Amino acid sequence: MKLRNNTILITGGTSGIGLAIGRALIKQENTVILLGRNTTALAEAESEGFKTILCDLCNQEDIENTALFVQNNFPQINMLFNNAGIQYNYLFSEGIIPLHKITQEINTNLSGQILLTQLLIPLLNNQQQSFIINTTSALGAFPKGDGLVYSASKAAMRNFTIGLRYHLKESTIRVLELIPPVTDTGMTKKRKGKKITTTTFINHILPQIEKEKTTITVSKIRLFLWIAFLFPTLANKLLSKQ
Repeated sequence: MKLRNNTILITGGTSGIGLAIGRALIKQENTVILLGRNTTALAEAESEGFKTILCDLCNQEDIENTALFVQNNFPQINMLFNNAGIQYNYLFSEGIIPLHKITQEINTNLSGQILLTQLLIPLLNNQQQSFIINTTSALGAFPKGDGLVYSASKAAMRNFTIGLRYHLKESTIRVLELIPPVTDTGMTKKRKGKKITTTTFINHILPQIEKEKTTITVSKIRLFLWIAFLFPTLANKLLSKQ
């Protein structure tokens, strides 16, 4: 994959990993469109040279309007980063969880991005070569006790990614999975333990994206995926310490 002269749409692009990816890619002469729901953050992104679209992935009408806007204004799109994600930390055994938190996690992390992907596939398939890169999580391989809904949504996104890869294998679209380690972003602000900086992470993954690695991640996460598969009890112990 050449990381120049592409037209790239990044969901969850106004902060954290999404913004870091966008900044790295816009430096390489790509047209980068950031999708987000925070008007202030979108305005700041535009000042950096990004194209932006206001869209709430919990709102079906927003998603449909976004797909139409991309079709009319960026028909050359050849890369979609499904990167949006929110995580609320709570325990199911400790009181009633507000339903909007559960539905927002599922819609943002999974349902909204699946719908957007489905609507953009015809455009992506028009290109000589295009890519869908889905950001998942190691918690999609084994759930964390205080993040069960987030973990479930990422497990579903991992499953969707695998299925989509096989479904599109005869098309011009390649489907890749991006699995970040615990990265120093707003989402992990209250998390304990060592965190990788976004700069370090981006420098690590860009060569993997160029090589079109099916799974784009760091060695620590690759090891955890094997542990989660072979030794789930150990995986649970590791996560309980975080």
